Amino acid sequence: MVMIDGVRVKSTTTGSFDFSGISVDDIERIEIVKGPQSTIYGSEAMAGVINIITKRGKGKPKLQTSFEAGSYGTYKPSATLSGGDNKFDYRITGSYFYTDGISAARKGSERDGYKNASVSGKFGFRPVDRFELEIIGRYYYDRSELDAFGRDDLNYVQHGHHYLFSGRGTLYLTDTWEQILSVSRIEDSLKYRDPDTSYHNDDIITGINTIDWQHNFYFNEVYTLTIGADYREEEGENVGMFDKVVDNKAVYFNNKLRLLNDNLIINAGLRHDDHETFGSETTYRVGAVYNVIAASLKLRTSYGTGFRAPTLNELYYKGPWGSSGNPNLEPEKSHSWEIGIEKELVKNNVSVSITYFDQRYRNLIEWIESPPGSWQYTPQNVSKAEVKGIEVNTSVRVLESLTVNSTYTYLDTEDKDTGERLSRRPIDKFNLTTEYMQGPLTMLLSYTYVGKAKDRSKHLGSYSLLNLSSRYKLADQCELFARIDNLLDEDYETAGGYNSPGFSVFGGIKFEM
Repeated sequence: MVMIDGVRVKSTTTGSFDFSGISVDDIERIEIVKGPQSTIYGSEAMAGVINIITKRGKGKPKLQTSFEAGSYGTYKPSATLSGGDNKFDYRITGSYFYTDGISAARKGSERDGYKNASVSGKFGFRPVDRFELEIIGRYYYDRSELDAFGRDDLNYVQHGHHYLFSGRGTLYLTDTWEQILSVSRIEDSLKYRDPDTSYHNDDIITGINTIDWQHNFYFNEVYTLTIGADYREEEGENVGMFDKVVDNKAVYFNNKLRLLNDNLIINAGLRHDDHETFGSETTYRVGAVYNVIAASLKLRTSYGTGFRAPTLNELYYKGPWGSSGNPNLEPEKSHSWEIGIEKELVKNNVSVSITYFDQRYRNLIEWIESPPGSWQYTPQNVSKAEVKGIEVNTSVRVLESLTVNSTYTYLDTEDKDTGERLSRRPIDKFNLTTEYMQGPLTMLLSYTYVGKAKDRSKHLGSYSLLNLSSRYKLADQCELFARIDNLLDEDYETAGGYNSPGFSVFGGIKFEM
């Protein structure tokens, strides 16, 4: 599941999210929780949650402006006005991004450009000590030039209008009872046009309306109980194909225990969903963390179940050559467990963590061509799959100004029906990041290795990427920044038939007043 400030943003038709539309200007941090999280978040969180948290305004009013330019005819101006105190805060950002791009098709030669114009606002109100209101609004327009079937398509273009609005009120009725009421609306309107074909011309409108009412009871320092209910309405229209609205009602609760002077923390939760299309589903999750202070050691384990409701495309799609959705689909289901250990080898300087995980899925939904060679596809619950592996993280502070972090993941995946590996899951992935900070200068060097993978019938080779970035603060109000992506000019692909940028250089300047 992908969320922005707690609001789910994945498409109701495709089930995917386009990260290219999100500017990093407003991002404060990105939280990633791995493993099934359906107990709190419901459908789509069967393998984890990505929550993009945006910045809040603070301090005296200030205006930040920046300009960046570089390879492929890329440029990006942006401006932010922000400020705030203990009663009211605000942050308003506007930006424009343009690039001539590269050919999206790996064997193509025509550049596929992209542009994005966005505005966003985040406002916080605290009129009294026990009440807080947060309002968020985002809008962006983008235009993407596309390719299809692995070759240049000179006139295939997508136009998109994207909206997000959310409000969240937090009320502390007593010192031990906190209520959070959240409402949100997201909408995406996509227009595909290709005058050279009869089938690349679609109008797709999707939306999600959500209400969530959560109660947190802090009975004492040991026990916290969370109880909540939410209602979600999903809209999807592909003009001329389908126009559907489905809803989901849910109740959930979670228990959190802090024992042994907070050295043992236990979480256990349960959720019940009632989906308009496939009926009811109950999921649960239990986990524990134990901190062995004397050994500078932390042990953790968890077990949970998850599910994913079929998307509106999977249920109702009607496409060219007779392809169609399947309203009789069952939800995908998963159960997962993991065990991990974290060890601090040298206090505040060297740490290592190792995690083993095992996730198993059933009722996986796949689009099956029937009969073969007909170009007629229908989604079916056809297979089971297993994803298991080991993840190792290390952090070493070599000097006060120099830190080295690394992550290695070994991934073993299998489609239980065919015995084949799952698509786009590399066997090995390694990342090494070196950060140097000295006075006004910050430098970051990162190396990434991605092992072999497959994309359906196509085999994807391994590749290595080396990136370098730096910032230099000329004064309190002025900063220079630059980066080099794909320093080794590696030729690689992350998806079969699609291209990736080569050696690229970017730079810019940022002012604050």
